[in-house]
Amino acid sequence: FVVGGLCKRCVEALSSGVNRAHLVPPAPGALLQELYTLDGAGTLIAYDVYDGIRIATAADVPGIAELTAPLEEQGVLIPRPLHELTRDVHQGFYYVLTRDANILACAMLKRYALDCAELGCLVVSPRYRKEGRGDSMLSFLERTAISAGVSRLFALSTRTMQWFTERGFVEVPVSELPERRQRTINLARGSKVFMKGLNSPRELDAEELFWAADAPQSRQARGGEASAY
Repeated sequence: FVVGGLCKRCVEALSSGVNRAHLVPPAPGALLQELYTLDGAGTLIAYDVYDGIRIATAADVPGIAELTAPLEEQGVLIPRPLHELTRDVHQGFYYVLTRDANILACAMLKRYALDCAELGCLVVSPRYRKEGRGDSMLSFLERTAISAGVSRLFALSTRTMQWFTERGFVEVPVSELPERRQRTINLARGSKVFMKGLNSPRELDAEELFWAADAPQSRQARGGEASAY
């Protein structure tokens, strides 16, 4: 009853113009942690979008570059010069998962044919892995692709094959890619090509029920969700 009453007060405050209301537990240091850390210590009820996925903007370019740089250095991702990243963001290819303006994950969705698009540069911040952020990005981009008329989604990977196959992707030869993408692929990297047919959001909903049932045990057994593709 007490919590319900507090939540009602928070909603009333938001209705009166307050952007955010905090429910903080009576513990030492909880208030400071709630107000001055990204993850907080209590419950936040927000009028604005505090944690969500959106299309990237020019202001996100430095954050995306910082997130992907370690994986580029390790050879997991193909290095993307800043001017190319800026261009792709400007063209609307990149999406970011943010929490209070901080980028927790990013991904690229680039169309190569009327019915075919690539999922690339899917990266989750090390601090927020094993929490389903990669699945959230994939789910969002699959639905975005479907709404744009895309029926085939593909990804190139050198290290995260199992993650894709568990989510409905099937390994295919390079010849299955659109010709424009075939001309730019670096075969020396030895990337595997994975493709998935996209039919409807309802079918995706059914798939994700199985993912939810499998997690978190499966992520723990396999060392966590994949971080980059």
